[in-house]
Amino acid sequence: MAIFQNNLLAGAGAQSSGGTTHSIDQSIRFNSADDGNMYRVVGSGGNTKTWTFSGWFKLGLLGSQRGASPFLWSGYQDDSNRTQLMLDNSVGTGAAGDFLCLYSTTGGNIFQTTRVFRDPSAWYHIVVVSDTSNAVSSERIRLYINGIRETSFSTFNAPSLNADLAWNKNGSTWYLGKYHSGSGSGTYNYDGYMAELVNLDGTATDCTSFGEFNSSGIWVPKDVSGLTFGTKGWYIDGRDSSDLGDDESGQGNDFTVSGIAAHDQVFDTPTNNFCVMNP
Repeated sequence: MAIFQNNLLAGAGAQSSGGTTHSIDQSIRFNSADDGNMYRVVGSGGNTKTWTFSGWFKLGLLGSQRGASPFLWSGYQDDSNRTQLMLDNSVGTGAAGDFLCLYSTTGGNIFQTTRVFRDPSAWYHIVVVSDTSNAVSSERIRLYINGIRETSFSTFNAPSLNADLAWNKNGSTWYLGKYHSGSGSGTYNYDGYMAELVNLDGTATDCTSFGEFNSSGIWVPKDVSGLTFGTKGWYIDGRDSSDLGDDESGQGNDFTVSGIAAHDQVFDTPTNNFCVMNP
């Protein structure tokens, strides 16, 4: 990643707050060359039907630059029990960048966006909501990007009613920044930054629990510390450089870091967006 780490040198200012009072002070850098990722084995008591994931992402290398599809996160028990959110390489489709895709062995390709993600200078806020007990099939999986519900998909296959997805599944493993399978996964690492990673176990909410539009019409983060995280919920914000996988939710669901060091705590954040060189 070709990134300036100094606002003055780069000529970048903080993202306009427009009246918001919440700021994010740090993010975590995931360097694909270092196999940077976080992981935690899931214990008992998680809800595999109802959950919400929220996170802020700033892209480094796209799949078209790496030759593989970067994975934002995955829940893996075995090759027959996995759910994963990935940026699918769009080379060959005429679109530059990556589509956002959610896959589960329970329901196959659940969605693939028609929009592509290709701006390395912007922070994207992504919220995925699972509510498979919902009688309305189109409401069982919901996606929000920067405060707006995504409705344009090249593929959308709603999970069956009360489907159990391999997320929060007892005996599986959460991975952040990586895809895991029995045959290995080193080439599928995410490359970029992540901030304010939240998993709500047992709650299906929407993006307004995590952000809001400020007076300038910009989607900005809210303080999430007061949310109900649930037994297997977690909140990873990287505030402690010596323990970047520390869970701040109060549930004690700390992550182990691999290929990530103290210097991977950086100050490019959704509320202090640094300038970057566009590859």
